[in-house]
Amino acid sequence: MFGILATGMRAAQYDYLVFTLTDGTKTAVTASNLTITFSGDNLIAGNGSGTLATMPLAQLTQMEFSDDDPTGITAISADMLTTDGTAAVYDINGRRMPNGTQLPAGMYIVKTQNRTIKVYIR
Repeated sequence: MFGILATGMRAAQYDYLVFTLTDGTKTAVTASNLTITFSGDNLIAGNGSGTLATMPLAQLTQMEFSDDDPTGITAISADMLTTDGTAAVYDINGRRMPNGTQLPAGMYIVKTQNRTIKVYIR
């Protein structure tokens, strides 16, 4: 019983629970208010407000808690971009966005001479 409590306390320190399936597909859900239930042959991860993910138990190979954002989206800082105007911004469909325009909310790829990053504008 103490082992279960200790695991629950450690899990609360992580931001995500990542599920890996037999085909290598990974699905991550937020660990905040996480509930796991079983229905038939499926594992159902929820958060009290609804279902976050449903997956067949037979295909589940690994579950692990993680602090890393599974989307690969990181916070952007000024030093990630060049100041010489060579940064190119693309939408998620690969279309280059015009320089100097106000971007609507969404996900974008920012490519500079030194790096390429994925950003999300709220």
